[in-house]
Amino acid sequence: MALFSLNSSFGQDMSIPCSAFARHYSDWEVLAPVILNIGGKLLAPTVGTTFVAGSTTNGISMSNVLDHACGR
Repeated sequence: MALFSLNSSFGQDMSIPCSAFARHYSDWEVLAPVILNIGGKLLAPTVGTTFVAGSTTNGISMSNVLDHACGR
């Protein structure tokens, strides 16, 4: 499992393991174990978790983060 730190500002370069996620229409599925630090919040989604567009997890819109970092 890898730990990745992400700056909460979309204007900054974000290092996110895009290969750990797959896009399905507007949603994102977790494919591999990962721990993310986004704006000081740790997030360790379970493999198979789907981040639905428009929803938030711990106050973070992961679909927006992934759209920005990994392409639309």
